[in-house]
Amino acid sequence: MASSLVLPSTAQLAGHWQLHQGDQVCALDLQEQANRLGGDVACVAQWLGEKPLTWSPTPDGIWLMNAEGSGITHLNRQAEGEYEGRTKSGAVVALRRTP
Repeated sequence: MASSLVLPSTAQLAGHWQLHQGDQVCALDLQEQANRLGGDVACVAQWLGEKPLTWSPTPDGIWLMNAEGSGITHLNRQAEGEYEGRTKSGAVVALRRTP
């Protein structure tokens, strides 16, 4: 049986995003070149417990990874331009593409 999940390209996901935790927001840029992260990475690190430096698309979401390339958190696709995951403490974070 064929899977309905398709791996998006980095070009499809690259761009300006916002990571939300409750009413707090951190700007995050998914950069196509070398899958680097830009924006307010220090803000995001406060929630995730580690500083994410790179990202990688998966068929069902996006991995945010540390300097060693280990996954910090997986954000599951909820809808077009919207992903959701949990921090190490269990708090929900949502990644949304900015218009």
